[in-house]
Order: sequence, then structure tokens, then C-alpha cells
Amino acid sequence: MLIPIAAGVSLLLTTAGLGVAALSSDSVPAPVSLTATADAYVSTKSPYQKHGWSTRLVAKMNESTSLIRYTVPPVADGFDRKATLVLTRLTTSNPAKIAVANAPATWTEAVTYSTAPKPGTPFVTVDDDGKSAQLRIDVSKGITEAGVLNLALTQPIGRGGTVFGSRESGLKQSKLEISYVPEGSTGPVPSMPTSAPTSAPTTATPKPTATPTTTTPKPTATPTTTTPTPTPTTTTSPPTTGCTVSAKLVPSCGAWFGAAANPLGTESWDQALPTFESTIGRTVDIAHYYNSSPKLFPTADMIKRAREPGKKRILLLNWKPEMGRTWAQVAAGDPTVDAAIDAEAEYLKSTFPEKFFLGIHHEPEEEVRPAAGSGYTAKDYAAMYRHVALRLKAKGVTNAVFVMNYMGTPHWGSQSWFNDLYPGDDVVDWIAEDPYIFGDHENWWTDFGTAVNRTDTWTNPNWPGFYTWATTKHPGKPIMLGEFGINEQTLFGKSKPDMLRTIDEGLAKRPALKAIVYWNETKFDPVGETRLDSSAASKSAAQEVLDSGPLLRRLN
Repeated sequence: MLIPIAAGVSLLLTTAGLGVAALSSDSVPAPVSLTATADAYVSTKSPYQKHGWSTRLVAKMNESTSLIRYTVPPVADGFDRKATLVLTRLTTSNPAKIAVANAPATWTEAVTYSTAPKPGTPFVTVDDDGKSAQLRIDVSKGITEAGVLNLALTQPIGRGGTVFGSRESGLKQSKLEISYVPEGSTGPVPSMPTSAPTSAPTTATPKPTATPTTTTPKPTATPTTTTPTPTPTTTTSPPTTGCTVSAKLVPSCGAWFGAAANPLGTESWDQALPTFESTIGRTVDIAHYYNSSPKLFPTADMIKRAREPGKKRILLLNWKPEMGRTWAQVAAGDPTVDAAIDAEAEYLKSTFPEKFFLGIHHEPEEEVRPAAGSGYTAKDYAAMYRHVALRLKAKGVTNAVFVMNYMGTPHWGSQSWFNDLYPGDDVVDWIAEDPYIFGDHENWWTDFGTAVNRTDTWTNPNWPGFYTWATTKHPGKPIMLGEFGINEQTLFGKSKPDMLRTIDEGLAKRPALKAIVYWNETKFDPVGETRLDSSAASKSAAQEVLDSGPLLRRLN
């Protein structure tokens, strides 16, 4: 198709992504902006995993190499061609160096570390400050006579790794800019009309492509408008400049990270949390605990963890209020249960005024009895949830942020009564699911982004996946993983460390996902062993993700 790039100038884009300009020696040809025809990254940490589908290009010392291919238009007689690789940053990082070398042309996007060709000696190495929106590198030396540019990006010096946008990342994809100067000229190279310095945004005339004319914000820097939230409160003061937290505890950038730190060995629930935090090397944003009536909550230990000096944690409290009654009986106002709800309301008002997440009877799907009159139909559950939430509110509880927590598996989503479980947008602030990665079926041993949106093609091809269901049926509601865990095993060429390293990419693909609460436990049926230190490799991967993952917003 023809795309105008300037007055009287057009580019013909072929199916291979090649831009061929109508060149002549009478005037300087118009600059061209090219999209990669192929790109991928490979990692020593996942030697058999394919990352050609990833939205990221990763360069990490002694670990990750990115491969990029461009098809470059011919150069007209009388002109020299200058090629600038424009890498759009997805994450901030430590200052480092980025080296660029030619790579053999034998790779495809199905490349893995075990099959990747060995790149040549770098022909250019540049300093990367780790924070500028773009990194621009002159790669003119790498273009072959045939007009093919196969590049390998590495990080010879640095810590933590650098992540740029691949061609799958939409408006944040990296580009190749081609400019022309008269042959033998030593003057400045004409640039793309909207080329911006890496240190500041530009408001120049738009490029001929869909690339925005303003510098793309870093994911964890200045405020974005991609995720509208209610008026921010002073619940917390995030360390990331510009990030806010809404009245419903929704972070404006990134996602909370929390844990249900189950006791390991002889630990108590209270001891398990600091032990878990020591394992991962950071304080969690959310501390998850379980409760049932008539015992009042949060307990003294839970309050201690929420208020611990120097450590800020939001409590996620699951609560089963039924006390042996059916859902239908609770919904009808059973006096014993109502008295317990009222006592809990008074306790919260007098003891714990801080904002907290409250889940009412999580994972109800497997307890549903569809027969009319069972007291446990899906509609009975929804009515029970509404009764409890509305009674708390009527009794003056204003600090509870209500969570509807599903199991979220395709089997339950396929049930005819599934939609009847939802209590209503007026009493649900967050929607949660509990996707575990385990088992011996390929549909369950998947990357993070797929795990939160599993489909069920073998029994119900119409189930769209939980994430799609939630964001379509209840748009605007933030999504939480109330429980999430990965078994320590290796199947289908994937391991627990491999899966952990897909979290950042998965979060980027699922923007409504605003909290991940990890289930840290020894072996339990049917999942297996989810604890993050189940192996040295898993512990290392977890620390790496939580230390460098810019999408996991830190409260502490």
C-alpha cells in the first residue's frame, strides 16, 4: 500500500515490510522509518524457550541476547545511507553499555538459546543511561550490500538487564531510521522529521508511521492515562514518581505484589511472612490471611504486620461468615450470622481503620449445588455476598475494599450458572482469580499471560478465558490474582524459573491486572510445591523478577 511521508513523496510497503523509496540523485531522498521483519530474544536461563512472540527485546550481561532483522531499501546513486537503530525503552534499568554485532541470517522467530547462531564481533558499543525513553545507535556499518540488516544486541557491561520494545509491542516497538546524505559528505545526516533527543519529549511534526510524536513515558515514571482510576487518596505515598493509589487501592502504574506465606515446617503464620520476605529480598505490598466467623479479624498479629515500622503492607483478608448456614440462609438474614457481621463491623471501626482488601467466601465454584432449593445455587452465593457486604456498609464500615474471588478455571467458567455468581458491580471493587501453573497438560503449563486467561477448547470453545470474561463483562474493574503459584517441575520444555520470567510480559499484555498475590507453600494437592525457594534456580528467578520487574509497583 502507499503511505505518504512528505509532500509529493510516498513509500511502497511490501508484505515483507520493506520500504522502497523512489530515489533520485536530484534531491536528498526522504528518510524512512522501518519496522523489523523479525525479532526475538534468547536467554541462558530458558535455553529451550522461544521468545519470538514477546513484546520485549532483552539485553542482559552473560544471559540474554536480542536478535533483530531489517530489510533496508536501496540507496540512490550519489548518496550514502545512514541507519539509526532507535530502541524504545520499556523498563528503566541501571546504566550499562549496549553492544551491537552482525548476526548470521539463519535464525527465525522460533529461535531459542540452544539454536541461536553465534553473533560476530560488535561493531559499535554505546553507553546507555538506563532511563531515557529511547536509545539511538548508528548501525550503518552492519548493512550488507543486499540491504539486509541482522543485528545481535548484548550487554557487555551492566547489571540487571535492559528491556526495549519488540515489533509486537505496538506503539513502543523499536525502529530503524534510514537517512541519506550526498556521497562523501561530512555534514550532518538528515534525520526523520520527528526524531527526538533521548533526553526530552518532542512536539515536532508527526512521523509518517503510527509512532506517537511525544516521547513514550517509562512504565514506572510519570503518570499515564492508560488506566483511569478514581480520585487518588493519601493511603500510601509510592516511591515511583507520579504513581498514585485510588480510594479502592488501585495503583495507577504497575501492580501490587503480595503473598499468602503459608507456614513452612514448624513456623506460625506470623513467622512465615518475614521468612518469605527474606527469601525474595523485599517486603510484600499485600499480606494475605484467611478468617471465618465468629472470630474477629484482623487479629493482633495481622495488625502488627500491617503497621510494622518501616514496612507498609495492605491486608487481604478472606472471610467465610456462614458459620454452618447455607448461602441462602445468610442471604435471608440468619440472626446468628447477622450478629457476627455486626460484631465484625464494630470491631473494624474501633480497631482497624486502615484500608484493606476483603474477600467474602473465596473460590465458591466447586461448592455450587445447582438444584433449586439446595441453598447453594450460584444465585444464593451472589445474594449471600451482597447481604454481607451491604450489611457491613450499613453498619459504617468504609475501609473495606471488596474482592470477588473466583477459582477462575475454564471448567467452572463453562458452567451454565457461572455468571449468576457475580454479586453486582455496586458491591464488588476488584475481581480476583486463582490461576496455578501445574499439572501434566500443556494448557496448564503455560506462560503467565496465558495462565490468567486460559481457554477450554476441548470442552467449551466459547469460553473466552477468565481475564477476557472479567474485562468484557465488568469493564473498569481491576483484576487481582488472589492466589497464584507455580509447581516445581519441568514439562513441555519449561520450568518454574522460565514461568517466573514471563511475569513482566504477561502484565504488559494484561493491563487490568493490578495485583499478584503468591501462594507460597510446600507440596499440596493437586498443585504441588509452589514455594519460591523450592530450588536454587527458582529462588534466583523470583529475586530477579521482583528486583528488576518495573511492572511490579513497590509500596515499600
